[in-house]
Amino acid sequence: MSIIQVENISKTFEENSLLVNALKSVSLKIDSGAFVALSGPSGSGKTTLLNLMGCLDRPSSGKIILDGEDISMFTQQKLSFLRLKKIGFIFQDYNLIPTLTAEENIEYVLWLQEINIEERKKRVKEIAQRFGIADLIYRKPSKLSRGQQQRVAVARALVHKPLIVLGDELTANLDHETGIALMDFLKELNVKEQMTFVYATHDAAIVDKASAVIKMQDGCVINGNI
Repeated sequence: MSIIQVENISKTFEENSLLVNALKSVSLKIDSGAFVALSGPSGSGKTTLLNLMGCLDRPSSGKIILDGEDISMFTQQKLSFLRLKKIGFIFQDYNLIPTLTAEENIEYVLWLQEINIEERKKRVKEIAQRFGIADLIYRKPSKLSRGQQQRVAVARALVHKPLIVLGDELTANLDHETGIALMDFLKELNVKEQMTFVYATHDAAIVDKASAVIKMQDGCVINGNI
């Protein structure tokens, strides 16, 4: 069963009074429980595609169906609600809030969902123990290593149990060993709990961790092995 389906989507931006075709008639399906890499050089359209699938932007044309719903024409309010309930994000620069502790960063999405404080604390404690960061949750991001910050970012993306987790260059700011360890950890979650992951990367070693690969170039899918 497909968790997300992209049908003939295109995305055009205006840059310096010129139109840039970031995506050109892209179509693909991603099944529930998949562990998919979007590979390709910088400028190939990977991040644009992730942003569209994650409801952070709208396609210029075409349809996106997430969990059986055509989200292409959703209002901003409905898209925000969908992101909050069904999608987890792991960004390249982590996007941790510097004034909050690791615990507060992880529970932030649960606070937005208006989950009561007892349940929030319980979920954060459970996921922090699982990710091996339980002794770090009262530190602010500046007191954490890059690898620890990344684990906090991953915990935040997963704590609300989303249908799909999207990642953009997850390992770009990590050394090779830490990056491989992170991907092995995510793959373990994928296998054990059938979490669906889609991540963009240009690193061949990280692409190799995927169970399926979608290759992109110049805004097009050139080889979708899914």
